[in-house]
Amino acid sequence: MGSCRKITAAAPESEDPVPEVQVRDSVLTTVRLQTGGAPLRQLDLFIYDAEGTKNLQTYMHCDSPSETVCLNALPGDKILVGIANSPRRFNLNALARFDAMEQLQFQFPDDSPDFPILGGFCQTGADRGDIRLRPLLCKVVLTTVSNTMDGYELVEEPRVRLTNLPAAAEILRDSGFRPNELLDAGAWQALPCDVGYFPQKPGIELWCYPNDTPENILGTPRPCLELECVIFGKTCSFECPLPPMERGSTKEVELVINGPYDYRYNVR
Repeated sequence: MGSCRKITAAAPESEDPVPEVQVRDSVLTTVRLQTGGAPLRQLDLFIYDAEGTKNLQTYMHCDSPSETVCLNALPGDKILVGIANSPRRFNLNALARFDAMEQLQFQFPDDSPDFPILGGFCQTGADRGDIRLRPLLCKVVLTTVSNTMDGYELVEEPRVRLTNLPAAAEILRDSGFRPNELLDAGAWQALPCDVGYFPQKPGIELWCYPNDTPENILGTPRPCLELECVIFGKTCSFECPLPPMERGSTKEVELVINGPYDYRYNVR
């Protein structure tokens, strides 16, 4: 576990930098970070009052943070918010109250599986707290593509992508992801080779933001895996709708192609 160290404030996204809040009669507050093994490139910490209008007490930023961070804050109940690997700076004026922080969204195109955006918060009545930092990104793995056609007919030039991608998600939300806006599709990724007699196990990883709308409820369409290929010289497309995707979840897809318009799939 890393050692405690004070961190310095970063400039917000505004013309006039907001200075670091000077806390009187402060106490040393210890924050422990739980990341589940995700890499930490940078960390932003926000401390809010736990009562009343839940105003922002102080904000600090650090690069290459350790698993334990110490900083000064007012004594008493606090709400500790941690956001890691943010691609953008923060407008502290807009985040001056915790209810505004709860509505903070990140855009899917700004996220990256190499350094995923992580977020979480906790409330503490003492001078220490544990924040579980969780990614928004969900992973979809194309594990197997099988070709059952007779006559050694090939599934040629196969490539795969996700469609109906949620455009944004709230960083502190745990469930109830109902995206208001969708991106049509992600980038195509080619399979290593044509699919013939032997099943291909590409292990291609595709990424999206969560949409956990239950299957029995109408709403925004959930992400869908699409495989495009050429069979008998014609372009064919096979769509595999995905089940509800919780924050940070992983789904594996197996696809069996029986003919140009005949296929089945399994998601687990």
